[in-house]
Amino acid sequence: MAIEYIQKHPLATLVVVFTIIRLLIANLINLGNDEVYYFTYAVLPDWNHFDHPPLVGILIRIFTFNLHCNPEVFVRMPGIVGAAVNTWLIARCGLLIKNRNTGLIAAVLYNTSVYTCILSGIFILPDSVQLSLWLAALHAMLRCIKATSPADIRRHLLLTGLWIGLATMSKVHGVFLWAGFAGFIISDRRGLLKSPYLYVSIAITALLASPILFWNFSNDFITWRFHSERVTIGDSGINIKSFLRTTIGQLLYANPFQVIIFILTGKAIARGLTVADAASVALLYWCSLPIIACTTLVSLFRDTLPHWSGPGFLALMLTGAAWIDKFSFPDFNNLPKRLLNGSAGLILVVFTIGPVLIRCYPGTMSPKPFPNTGAGDATLDVTGWDQLLPAFEMLRDQDIAAGKMKRDAPMVVHKWFPGSHIYYHVAYPLGMRTVGVGRLDDLHHFAWLNRRYGQVPAGSDAWYITPSNNFSDPAEQFAGDFERFEKSGTITQRRNGQVARYWFVYRLKNARRNLGRSPIKGLAARP
Repeated sequence: MAIEYIQKHPLATLVVVFTIIRLLIANLINLGNDEVYYFTYAVLPDWNHFDHPPLVGILIRIFTFNLHCNPEVFVRMPGIVGAAVNTWLIARCGLLIKNRNTGLIAAVLYNTSVYTCILSGIFILPDSVQLSLWLAALHAMLRCIKATSPADIRRHLLLTGLWIGLATMSKVHGVFLWAGFAGFIISDRRGLLKSPYLYVSIAITALLASPILFWNFSNDFITWRFHSERVTIGDSGINIKSFLRTTIGQLLYANPFQVIIFILTGKAIARGLTVADAASVALLYWCSLPIIACTTLVSLFRDTLPHWSGPGFLALMLTGAAWIDKFSFPDFNNLPKRLLNGSAGLILVVFTIGPVLIRCYPGTMSPKPFPNTGAGDATLDVTGWDQLLPAFEMLRDQDIAAGKMKRDAPMVVHKWFPGSHIYYHVAYPLGMRTVGVGRLDDLHHFAWLNRRYGQVPAGSDAWYITPSNNFSDPAEQFAGDFERFEKSGTITQRRNGQVARYWFVYRLKNARRNLGRSPIKGLAARP
């Protein structure tokens, strides 16, 4: 019965199997650096945030039942559910450009890419939300260019504007979709330029994305200033390290086997091979290559992150699936099928080795000595944090009972990382106020959380926790802010019986002035 069901419903089977895998992994590892940070978006929703639009925080709040159920798997649920929906969406796009088999192959490619399957399919990031909307926009565009009736064309034009607007409210990279669609229209569908519905669609996108602009009006255009500093080309010349890091990262995130598929597909199309109708292929390339090229170009001059171009690979999956479909006969030794099998094999290796390494590696991979134990060990970002809360709660209760600290003493963080871990794993579940004290460029959204949690009043005390893998001496970090710094205790994290890292807990005594004011009227979050 099971084999018969799989044969009749391969897409549903794919969705169910990979959803189960994602749920298991989401339960096995702690939230990563970015994930705990985006949890703060859910705690303090806004029209926009310091570094990204608000949709990721809104969906976290929805899937955690208004923050009443906050284990990792619930925080990650938007990405897990989104990946299931996206598997169906990309299959629908494949059906549109060619046939059902192309859609199924595209769904396999989606679930065997590190970026779409893991980074955005298990972890909760703005990308996790945006990918569903990006694919919905691609589907609407494909329906639009294939429609024959004016009513259908108008409807899908308007839907395109809707989905792109929402994609932009997930991450501003969504505007690349309009750039791609506009390029296609100008080169291949100039008749659409006469349609008023095209401009209404653009207006819908602008309206949906307008909260980003209005928020920045009220916040000194801080999002623009922050991101412009990240991508503006400076005077330092070519940055080879950044270029190599970004390029190699893009290849690894996309899955090297898939990159070969994309290159061979492009080569075949350039030589005149028809893998799908020409208009669909052109549209897909317009919606993929610009964001990939832009990310790669900027990396030549500035540090970039390879996942910035991730959504661009969705369209390449579709063209690659159409190319593979031309070789879909029972010979499993042909190159396209070997590459598809290699892509699936690689993701299964990552699924197996990744969690085992994270959970079971004895101690730490880092050679750094105490007090920097664990520094540079990336696996510690997503494991062991659950050991911190009970140990800190014991130290805190002891200090309160001894009269060394008051129960209402807040937690102080000076940087979004590792401050977000301290907030999610310790301060939030204990109901402790968390106050950001430092530079806005370091605090990010924590400066706005000060609106919720207030300040550290002059003359009062606060808690501070610093992990050994990202150690920061409070006497140096908060020099001049507190009268003295007392060590409350050291908490040891063990992995597989060996020391992985330490957390150092401090009492910051007698604040010299009010600390943690709002950054709205300036870039400094402390005087």
